[in-house]
Amino acid sequence: MTALDDPITPITPTPDTPPAPTTVPPPPAPVPAVGEQATTKLMADIADDAGSLVTDTANLLHAELRDGVKETAGWAAAAAAGVVMLTIGVLFALISGVYALNENVPSLPLWACWLIVGGGMLVVGGILSAIGVNRLSRVNLVPTRTLKSLSESWSWLVKRSN
Repeated sequence: MTALDDPITPITPTPDTPPAPTTVPPPPAPVPAVGEQATTKLMADIADDAGSLVTDTANLLHAELRDGVKETAGWAAAAAAGVVMLTIGVLFALISGVYALNENVPSLPLWACWLIVGGGMLVVGGILSAIGVNRLSRVNLVPTRTLKSLSESWSWLVKRSN
């Protein structure tokens, strides 16, 4: 029977046996106080909310600008189409109207026929252009909803930080 088999006999190191290494556990990490935990979580929540707020505001700004540009592009296309139609209409009306007027009213000189037809087309073209410009001036490209949201968000952040 050896000393290893006997549970009562203690094992003593011999001079040629090195002692067993002792391990010391690392000290526990300091635990923050309850108030510090709440403050840290609150600051992290505020940072997350601020990030979400910035993202949502950017998305709102993008949507508002996209809607404004689409509306403006639509009215601008209508105004451009009106200008093209005015140009073509003026050309054909001037040419055919002048000769028709000259043929039906022989007492009018040819230049007076040109003047009458051209003046009428200028009036019609001016009215159509005014309508297009009026519609374009109604389009508001300022992102009012986004500016209002930013203002509210800024006020909320200022109140929350104080």
